[in-house]
Amino acid sequence: MKLFHLLPFALLLWICGCATYVTPGHRADLAALTAPNLKASFAAEPAAGFPSSIAVARIQASDYSNHNLERHGGRYGSGQYTFITTREVETQAQLDRISTLPKIDGLIGLSTLLLPQELRSEADLRTAAARLKADMLLIYTFQTSFYTDDPAKTLTVLSLGLSPNQKVKVAVTASAILVDVRTGFVYGALEASEKRDRLTNAWQNRDSADAARREAEKAAFEKLIGEFAGFWSKVLTRYDK
Repeated sequence: MKLFHLLPFALLLWICGCATYVTPGHRADLAALTAPNLKASFAAEPAAGFPSSIAVARIQASDYSNHNLERHGGRYGSGQYTFITTREVETQAQLDRISTLPKIDGLIGLSTLLLPQELRSEADLRTAAARLKADMLLIYTFQTSFYTDDPAKTLTVLSLGLSPNQKVKVAVTASAILVDVRTGFVYGALEASEKRDRLTNAWQNRDSADAARREAEKAAFEKLIGEFAGFWSKVLTRYDK
């Protein structure tokens, strides 16, 4: 048998032997969850007093998953969004930076025991936060994408081991809103972005690829926490009368 007859089989074996990495799903649509209509948005008024306790919740799109969650679990609920129950990239030190800001009376984590299985809007999160006596609710989400330099297109599946000299960029945007638990009034929104570049031959396997994702998300969340300090100062100036 001639050599070129064997090439298709060799190529098939090579591709099958290369690990693949499915990139995470989308962020939760915070605008859609908090503003069902313009009338409700304009009617909402701030009701929280100061100092305020703040409940914290990470949510993602309803079909969201990633390599780490597939192995260890850590998501709850279906419907308009899913609630992430595990801290993948957030550190206690980062959250402590929020809790030590002026007139913040501690942070509160939400429990799945207080949430319905079918998650419809931020009102479900606010109801759970109210049962924990929280005054405000900080909701955040991540949008993580992978790009190649050539072509510069979003990748949904990476074949690890292919094109070992190809550079892949990890782009993350962390978004958050601060909501009044009692009324649904939105005090404001924050956003922070981060990028990381990696050569595919530096990843080697799915764990390495997912580590790159978490590294970029952690850096974006760190920036978001930094933005929150200045944002909170403006909230106090405007609403702490």
